[in-house]
Amino acid sequence: MSEIEILSIQVGMPKTYDSALASEVGQDRSWESGIYKFGIDGPVYLSETNLEGDGQADLVHHGGPDRAVLLYSAEHYLAWENRFARPLSYGSFGENFTVSIADEKTVCIGDIWVAQDIEIEVSQPRLPCFKLARRLNMPGLNLEVVKNRKGGWYARTLKQGSVEAGQTLKLVERPNPEWTIDRAFEIYMTEKKNWQVLRELHDLPQLSTLWKESLMKRLEAR
Repeated sequence: MSEIEILSIQVGMPKTYDSALASEVGQDRSWESGIYKFGIDGPVYLSETNLEGDGQADLVHHGGPDRAVLLYSAEHYLAWENRFARPLSYGSFGENFTVSIADEKTVCIGDIWVAQDIEIEVSQPRLPCFKLARRLNMPGLNLEVVKNRKGGWYARTLKQGSVEAGQTLKLVERPNPEWTIDRAFEIYMTEKKNWQVLRELHDLPQLSTLWKESLMKRLEAR
């Protein structure tokens, strides 16, 4: 798999929402998020930190240079639609790029993908929070996504430029073929005392600063 297609591009700005679901999960009814993304036609500019017209409420865990764009596999949608017996449009999982073919088992930390005017580098798996469940009114969805390791993946911008749906992303470099998104996610979530493999993940040069800091805390606490 050396080429994938950007099937759809979504952006959205943070807003404050009121959700009846919030009381069911023990959260405040009022919540702020940029997880609602809407498809756009034509080219959009990808900067160092995000797509034009896109924003995040929680800048610790979303957005910024390490997480300029969130990608999600279109292949997952059918399974989720069958699971919850409802149609889901691209962008329902808060992703910016909905892509063909690729998924967490075929994309690796450090992969470099290029389109006509942009270049991106995969930086970390996406770990969804409760806001995904609220966004789709599906209690527990975020936990199922974590269990199935189908949260998508973030990428940083190496080359800024315009991008649009229908363009092809080509894989030009794969420095860490043994570190798929799926494996990195599993290690991060389940390994507590395998210091060697945690150190190996931490030491990947392309891994996001947020994940590096989290892993370092575990290593220093041994």
